[in-house]
Amino acid sequence: MKIKSFTVSLFTTVILCFFGVSAFAQKSEINRIEVFAGYSYDRVSSPYASEDLQHIDTIIGGTNLNTNLGKSYGMTGGEFSITGNFSKYVGATFDFSTHRNTRSFTAGTSNITQKYTLSNFLGGIQIKNNKKDGPVAKPFFHALVGVARQDVKLTGLAGTLATFFGASQLSEKQTNFAFAVGGGLDVKAHKHVDIRVIQVDYNPTYIKETEDFSSKYQGNVRLSFGIVIH
Repeated sequence: MKIKSFTVSLFTTVILCFFGVSAFAQKSEINRIEVFAGYSYDRVSSPYASEDLQHIDTIIGGTNLNTNLGKSYGMTGGEFSITGNFSKYVGATFDFSTHRNTRSFTAGTSNITQKYTLSNFLGGIQIKNNKKDGPVAKPFFHALVGVARQDVKLTGLAGTLATFFGASQLSEKQTNFAFAVGGGLDVKAHKHVDIRVIQVDYNPTYIKETEDFSSKYQGNVRLSFGIVIH
């Protein structure tokens, strides 16, 4: 409930900031609103604690869960953000991204498929040269906080693994604190269009302890590129 309230408050604050832009921005000099949409790749730390997977591998044997599930994953998806600029250099940003990964492997007598979705809902401040007659190349920096929604599902558990977990599939959904710190480079392509050549964010997320697995801190890195319209 607290997380949902935080998300609503964050979204409301960002929307109010957008409505306030016209009162603070100098219309003739700066781009008041910019929208980014593009492709995104997330290098995500495993959602499972290695000690948990190693423990299962040890007591059951022949499962190789830590080898298949204990390393970082490459996840693909998209990112969308909208920024309301208050001044030449400062704007308020709401950012949404979602990434997915599906992998299948054999563990003993089990043919396991994992489906993993990670979505970030973040808001914060962006620093960038927002002048309409600004330079062609515009580096930017942002600091964002919010929540990450994670959905992990394992299917195909059989034999000793199914007996160990007491089920043929495991499913977990969590919403936890997350943030992103990073930046990138926009290059002017048209009066109202920039190309976001690269954006790199350190985007850690957190997973709470469950009945089957321990808590986990994930030091993720997000890469994005696309189009900025203003």
